[in-house]
Amino acid sequence: MNDTRNITIAVLCVTATILAVALILMHLSTEACADTPVAGGDYIMVTGAYSSAVDILYVVDQRQGKLNAYAVDRTRNRFEPREQIDLRKLFRTSR
Repeated sequence: MNDTRNITIAVLCVTATILAVALILMHLSTEACADTPVAGGDYIMVTGAYSSAVDILYVVDQRQGKLNAYAVDRTRNRFEPREQIDLRKLFRTSR
């Protein structure tokens, strides 16, 4: 009877530890999340949170087939280009 309780307590402790580690790792993640896109003319724009101080502005130029990413640092009032991706090249299919 005492062994069964000890095993049950050990299993519950291990489960609680695994859940606590998973919860901590979820909050340490710097996963980006995007907002609702806005389209106008040949451009589609969407913002995404990168961290508490930095947002990312994604701009898709449909005519040129480019995706541009800009970092918006609210603490320093800066707007910096980060990356440009050629979408036509990225999504080109082999024939």
